Amino acid sequence: MKKTIVLVVLILISIVSIAQTKYGVRAGMTLSTYYSAQSIYQFKPGIHIGGVADIPIGSSKFSFVPGVYLADKGTKTIGDYPPKDAIFCFAPEAHYYFKETHYNYQLEFPFLFTYKIPINEKLNLKPQIGAYVSYTMFARTNEKRDYSFSVAPNPPSEVSEDYYFYDGIYLGFGGNVGISAFYNKYSFTISCDVGYNGHPRSHTEFSYANYNYPDICMYFSLGYNF
Repeated sequence: MKKTIVLVVLILISIVSIAQTKYGVRAGMTLSTYYSAQSIYQFKPGIHIGGVADIPIGSSKFSFVPGVYLADKGTKTIGDYPPKDAIFCFAPEAHYYFKETHYNYQLEFPFLFTYKIPINEKLNLKPQIGAYVSYTMFARTNEKRDYSFSVAPNPPSEVSEDYYFYDGIYLGFGGNVGISAFYNKYSFTISCDVGYNGHPRSHTEFSYANYNYPDICMYFSLGYNF
């Protein structure tokens, strides 16, 4: 009998929570980089768009907020090839200065917990913390090289190349922390992903060491909540 009562109470709580679930759309800018901007890596601006569901946890001020985003994370790289500290058995066939822009379009699924802090009747703050998983749908790298030396006959002084990556399964995971300000039905969110995201590497990048630093992505999001 007690088990039946507990089960009924849990079902009622679930029904109430579902009934009180609110939904929202989010869009804005990202600033992202691979390997925490170590060595040749720099931050790159991008965009994101997606939606979230705000599911209250009982009668508390806590909520569970799952979501889905399409986000261009990526990075910029800049440096010399070969790396100045590299050791080769044979002399490299070329020396060049490179600039790259990586476009990494990921489908990301955040799973967050928030806490509501009322400021007044219209304004609320909601700190958030949680985790995410991501899947790279496709990626592109645009690379520009300025050659200072090449053993090739009649070498070009400048080369531009595009790499498109569709093969392989690139998965990512990590944590997220941030804060949102809600005014009536509108919101502004600043948050940060820190994690390890699967992403392809360009031909030039293979000459550099494999870093173990996490990737970083900052989100600046405007939202509308239904």
